[in-house]
Amino acid sequence: MVAILLAVLYVGDIFFLSGILGRYLGIAGTVVHEVILAGMGVVVFLIFKGKLKIIFPFKKLQWSKLAGTVVLWLGTYLLTLLITLIVTFFFPNEVMGASEGVNALVNHISVLLGMLIVAITPAVCEELAFRGALLSCFRGAKSKWTGIIIVSLFFGACHGSIWRMIPTAILGVAMGYILLETENMLYNMLFHFINNAVPVLMLGAMTAFLKLFGGEEVWEMAESMETAVDARIPLASVGMYMMLAGGAPLLLYIGKYLLHRGQPGYDKGLFPPEKKKMLTAMVGFGVGSMLLGFILMFVSIGLTMAAATRYMF
Repeated sequence: MVAILLAVLYVGDIFFLSGILGRYLGIAGTVVHEVILAGMGVVVFLIFKGKLKIIFPFKKLQWSKLAGTVVLWLGTYLLTLLITLIVTFFFPNEVMGASEGVNALVNHISVLLGMLIVAITPAVCEELAFRGALLSCFRGAKSKWTGIIIVSLFFGACHGSIWRMIPTAILGVAMGYILLETENMLYNMLFHFINNAVPVLMLGAMTAFLKLFGGEEVWEMAESMETAVDARIPLASVGMYMMLAGGAPLLLYIGKYLLHRGQPGYDKGLFPPEKKKMLTAMVGFGVGSMLLGFILMFVSIGLTMAAATRYMF
């Protein structure tokens, strides 16, 4: 019942109240709506007399778990990036349209303000709301994955687009797993922060570089290409990210190990003898992914050359 109550409150805040706040407060409305989202989770459990230290656990950070969080993010990011790119290849207008609002916001504000709105505030408030309050409603389930998957799917749906739902849900699964394994919200908040901060920093660096070397025209051309009808990404790009994603299972394995380093079952080193089959499978996946990516890149280059040759005669 508490989970349903929280879900209803979150939907009201995200899909209705945020629009009203944005209309009257502008960019500040985004921060206010995020704070309200987190506040809802805290207030509901105060009313129901929940144990806030268990629902929102905060502990001292450990270097191995910090490293594990970063490595887990990188592995998860490569997987979600590949999925997003594949979906974008088949549905370019829908996926680009789903991200248009966020891109427009980041493009017209400073990097520091972008970090506050896009990275810091969601990392704190959304984690308190989803991985803290909502996920705690499922802590009594037989399997930890029940709550992780349900909350992650809802988290993805709350981003308001079916095209963003699956990648966002996968990120939610990783953050939920990190919280339940560490019992420390600082790690899943760090994961969320890194994931949102990287594109803001990359966009800021690219904008500064183009302005420094007088590349405003190039930037405007790139933006116009993004909004062009039926603008498809090259198949070679999918192949390149397919090759990169080949390392994702190994990164996830290393991240999981660092997260549990020193605990029973993780005290025999990174690759103990009983994990040889798993290591072989991960290496096989990586090699297969790289070969498939190479084939896609080769096919893409071949199709491009064939098209160019046809127009020559």
